[in-house]
Amino acid sequence: MFGSKRLPEKIYTTYQIGKFCQVNIRTVIRWIETGKLKAYSTPGGHRRVKWSDLVNFLTENRMPVPKELEEAKKKKILLVDDDPDFLEVAQKYLEKISDTEIRVTSSGFDTGIMVADWVPDLILLGFIIPDLDGFEVTRKLKQNPRMKKIPIIAVTSMTDPNEIEKVKSCGVDSIITKPVEPESFIKKVDRFLYIP
Repeated sequence: MFGSKRLPEKIYTTYQIGKFCQVNIRTVIRWIETGKLKAYSTPGGHRRVKWSDLVNFLTENRMPVPKELEEAKKKKILLVDDDPDFLEVAQKYLEKISDTEIRVTSSGFDTGIMVADWVPDLILLGFIIPDLDGFEVTRKLKQNPRMKKIPIIAVTSMTDPNEIEKVKSCGVDSIITKPVEPESFIKKVDRFLYIP
């Protein structure tokens, strides 16, 4: 059911956990084998630990939680559109996704500032917005080496196939057309939030 949709947690290897905790990989494996650290094995026999299990283990054992793990919890989504009704609906859908932080703006200029300061994991970008339109915002972000890998999903009410093709060719990673359908909207966001 749509309302109970949860995105997958970040998963860590024993090697990554050893680096976070500044211990040998054998120590991490021992924690797992003795049942102190909850883990699962891949079909190839490699151990993996979910983010929540690792944080619980560290907290229960009074070990510091590394900053990287704290930051890994929440995925950041920037929602940009000048239509207040769409912003309200889209934000409501996005809030159903666990472990996300959502920021909203209606200005192309503010988008550039927010992306530089906050560095979101995903941008949902309306293409008809004040100041700089979606084409210009996309062009500027994709030219910046620090920001060019941030996925951009264009959000548009355009229906003309030529206009849609222009949006596709400007550098966006995907397109969502308005009005949005909740399930497909969440699936697309899910796919781009958790690109390996």
